[in-house]
Amino acid sequence: MGYSWQFHVISQYWPVFLRGAMVTLQITLIAAVIGLVIGVPLGVAREAQSKWVRLPATIYVELFRATPALIQIVWIYYCLPIFTGIQFEAKTTVIIALGAHTGAYIAEIVRAGINAVDTGQLMAARAIGMSYRLALRRIILPQAAQKMIPPLINEFANLMKLSTLASTIAVYELLQESNNLIASTYRPLEIYTFLAVVFFAVTFPWIWLSRRLEMRLQKSS
Repeated sequence: MGYSWQFHVISQYWPVFLRGAMVTLQITLIAAVIGLVIGVPLGVAREAQSKWVRLPATIYVELFRATPALIQIVWIYYCLPIFTGIQFEAKTTVIIALGAHTGAYIAEIVRAGINAVDTGQLMAARAIGMSYRLALRRIILPQAAQKMIPPLINEFANLMKLSTLASTIAVYELLQESNNLIASTYRPLEIYTFLAVVFFAVTFPWIWLSRRLEMRLQKSS
């Protein structure tokens, strides 16, 4: 018995998808900014000479990388108010959790970028009297930034996919809006198929760009 596809439901309810897509984009962009603000200093701190600087950064990175983003969202939304009395709105919770989660991965990208620069350059800078911070700012980080761009773009694409976790605490992003629509139209195959196409269309160009930049950097080096 063949299934009768009815994709007209997509065009009929396009404002619902648009509303969800705007929330998804908002979550992704703000969480990405938070991730950069957290991740860049942490990545630098992971390579600091002082263990008192390295240790807190390492604990943060390993903690957030070793636990699922979903658990982090649920913990901030349900557990944090019990311990601190601080209660965030559902969408704010998702933004904070994904920003903190992404920050840990960005920190590792920054650390890897710094390590990819020839250590001889740092030694030469120190030999002519530059402080570690000055050498890092003027010599190491500008070169490391070029190597960071492809994985940062890839991390942005991953963050956009992680935004679907917002549906677990009833944030009306793209997946949650789609689930609500399925409950009223009973057309899950059409809606989930369309949702998969949308996410592919949005994230694949970023992944492709990341690969192209990585290949170009490899050739230039």
